[in-house]
Amino acid sequence: MFAQLLIALSFAIASYQDVKERAVSDLVWIPALVGAGYVVYSYYAHETTQSLEFLIVKIVLIGGIALAFAFFGGIGQADAIAIAFVAVDPYPLSPVPPLFASAFVALSHIGYEYAVGNARGGRTIPMQQFLREQRWIPKAIIADGVRTEVNRDVNVAREEVEAKKLQDASVEVSYGVPTVAYLGIGYVVYLVYLVLFNLPAFLSLP
Repeated sequence: MFAQLLIALSFAIASYQDVKERAVSDLVWIPALVGAGYVVYSYYAHETTQSLEFLIVKIVLIGGIALAFAFFGGIGQADAIAIAFVAVDPYPLSPVPPLFASAFVALSHIGYEYAVGNARGGRTIPMQQFLREQRWIPKAIIADGVRTEVNRDVNVAREEVEAKKLQDASVEVSYGVPTVAYLGIGYVVYLVYLVLFNLPAFLSLP
């Protein structure tokens, strides 16, 4: 229970930052890290070896896959960290329930963005708009009629465009979804569900 509340605190702050800036401070994850340590210590102290082994397998498997995607530029570093902390959740059925809730939140928001036209494939926007709005993932810079592709790694693509300082150029972009916010809101929804419908289980968790 206490570990989940600490993880939820990190997710709440990270979700706000992700929605506002599409960037999450590393310091945000300190409460979640404390919560993760508490889960491991609790299982070890109570000699629940099977639960500890299962937890470690979850973290290594899910967190490892997420970090691999981040390493190859498929997702942001904060996205990978958030996925890893979802795997730390001590509820026996986790990470399925929080990920299911996160998927529902994501599909709902992406459906809305698609309906209003933001998530319908690529588009070209002025450089000034790109610099002002953090929600865009750059694909290429168009300057003086010349199209130059940028790094496909989402962790460095924006910095590459910003460093060029081509104020009169245009940027070919795609919509960048707030993945951390999806995971954070989904995690909070999942905790609320536990409290309302399975309170004894929630209270029994580390």
